[in-house]
Amino acid sequence: MSSQSEYELIFSFIGTPNIVKGELLRFQAPQTFEVLFDKTREKGAFTVRGRANIGMPKTYWILLVEIKKNGEKKEYKDYKAGDIVYCPRQDALFLLYDASKISFPVYYIGKITENIEGLKTLRNGTMCKIEIKEKIK
Repeated sequence: MSSQSEYELIFSFIGTPNIVKGELLRFQAPQTFEVLFDKTREKGAFTVRGRANIGMPKTYWILLVEIKKNGEKKEYKDYKAGDIVYCPRQDALFLLYDASKISFPVYYIGKITENIEGLKTLRNGTMCKIEIKEKIK
């Protein structure tokens, strides 16, 4: 593994034109990062099912990543649109596209950098291909 601390996350929603990009910050949640990175190491990507949060209003997209990782040291509570967080209880990444209130402990891992609006038009059950690439500085 490189000592690189910033990686690009690419979320390609299958059957739609929506591609959402983000930045994964390794130092924010190093243990969660390692497990996600290992999951993409062999094939370069993995595919998961996604859905919007339950209840109204819809404020974030949930990607069930199945990495079974416990929490990091510092729980995150200052939610903002554009945040990418990991929720161990749901075993999912949450992509926040609007002001949110999350009732589970979550851990900040990065931020959405492109096409946050694309998340608002997705249908529940849409499959998502997740890629992680090293950022070239």
